[in-house]
Amino acid sequence: MKIKTLSLGSSLGLLLIPALALSFTSTLGAQASNLTLETETETETGAEAETIDLWSAWTENRFVQTPAPCLKHEELVTSLDALHRRHPDAIALQEIGRSVQGRAIQMMTLGQGAHRVLLWSQMHGDEPSATPALLDIAHYLAANSERPEVARILSELTLLMIPMLNPDGAEVYQRRNAQVIDVNRDALNLATPEGRILERIRKQYEPMLGFNLHDQNRRHTVGETGVLASNALLAVTGDADNTLTPGRLLAKKACSAIVEALAPYRPGGMARYDETWSPRSFGDNITAWGTPVVLIESGAVLPGTSFDELTRLNFVAILTVLHDLAHGTLEGHDPEIYQNLPEDVLGPFTDVALRGGSIWQPGSGEPYRSDLTFDVQRSDRQAAGCAPDEEIGSAITEIGDGRRRVASTEIDAADQLIVPLLRGRIDGWEGSNWFQPQYLRVLASAGIGEIAWMVPENRRAAAELLLREVDTAGLRVSAVTDGTNVPWLDLQDTPPALAALGAGASWEDRLRLVLAPLALDPLLAMSAADLQVALWGEVPPQTPPLRPGAVASFLVLDAGSDGVSLGESKLRSVWLNGQPIPGI
Repeated sequence: MKIKTLSLGSSLGLLLIPALALSFTSTLGAQASNLTLETETETETGAEAETIDLWSAWTENRFVQTPAPCLKHEELVTSLDALHRRHPDAIALQEIGRSVQGRAIQMMTLGQGAHRVLLWSQMHGDEPSATPALLDIAHYLAANSERPEVARILSELTLLMIPMLNPDGAEVYQRRNAQVIDVNRDALNLATPEGRILERIRKQYEPMLGFNLHDQNRRHTVGETGVLASNALLAVTGDADNTLTPGRLLAKKACSAIVEALAPYRPGGMARYDETWSPRSFGDNITAWGTPVVLIESGAVLPGTSFDELTRLNFVAILTVLHDLAHGTLEGHDPEIYQNLPEDVLGPFTDVALRGGSIWQPGSGEPYRSDLTFDVQRSDRQAAGCAPDEEIGSAITEIGDGRRRVASTEIDAADQLIVPLLRGRIDGWEGSNWFQPQYLRVLASAGIGEIAWMVPENRRAAAELLLREVDTAGLRVSAVTDGTNVPWLDLQDTPPALAALGAGASWEDRLRLVLAPLALDPLLAMSAADLQVALWGEVPPQTPPLRPGAVASFLVLDAGSDGVSLGESKLRSVWLNGQPIPGI
């Protein structure tokens, strides 16, 4: 089996293009609309004609070191307090309300300008990438306030930053708040305290521009290109007709500025978010209330990068727009750059694809040519290293012609057979000795992924309690009392000695080790039709084990010279819930 991991970083040239410095140089411009600032001439601001590389500036001025998915409310409060103490004259910190469960919602204020900008993050508790970026931006501006280009931002703008609007959701890393309400769909009802806080702050300060900062499914792509979207942008509409008001035009130009700023670091990785009017949402209503909104959706964590890169992209994007706002140069950006972005879509990207193999499973008759693709379901916190005990899941995304799917890991399965994991039975209470991780891993390495534990009726409750308390190592184990429909494969009454399973053991050796005496030989000699009955019963299940939405648990075998024959086949790999079992 040939496995190729697709490095999107390399294929897109992300690591080959040098960082393009952002030029913080004021330019002459046409008279701005009433939503933009007047420009100054280069002569008047000649001292500002220096180049700042914001991509590098983030590493030098980063204030929050914790990866965004791992940043909880308690640490955020500590970090905000430390930031305020570091820059007491530049940053005002105030509690603007409390969440459902009583957690403080805080706002940072920077600058003394007449033009206010409101930025809020993590109104969805599991969308954190911009949260540390707001603290990093505040630190950068306060620490570099003597620089002319930064001083201009602070003198022309007043920044209102709410880093974590939904701290209760963030605490348990869920989208909704503690009332189980989506705060971003509460702009009209205002049933959530978090929503009421945001509405009040917008009404009190009437900002000229808002930044609504989110994360999206990390498998979204740029149109149908198959290229993962690092960010999706939206100049949020304020009505169902997508009316192009002066405010929305400003938001489009801000989006275009972001596209140009991030292009050197994510070429081809920017998408345009769905522009459909969402009548319950805060971004749409805040735009309707008079504050045009820019939505930034952080997306893919590309191979070889981390969640920190998403925070960094937010840092560069937001500071770019703030600079252009303060210097009056936002007017010069072409809104068509944003408008021409491919739409943000979910569908063509998947994590793993087995190409060119054949699938054989109950109810299908003979093996049939089919690709198999699946996603590995790992939480952001687990991927970031702060939830190592969370279970990794999987879901099959395609069976059949998978050529439309682009995968990060491509596996050549030509001339190989993909079969659902085998099912076995253990008879009697003594079989409880199997239910230890080291022995269950032996079963999994033999390709057995589902176990029926046959127990007397009077022991069933005790058996179910035991199974709830043990780690079944990803195998499906159930306690049953009726053996009518229990699979044919009888397992040993007691686990074998672990030393008997050598590193180079063949599949036949593994099966012989775990099956009851004399159980393997007749299995290996069976015809395909008899094998179907032996593995899946006289009446196969109506729902095949391998199907879209099911977990990705299967065997990969050499097909054998005479079709389906376990005796002729060689085990290539065992996949258990989307993870290959090592050592096979």
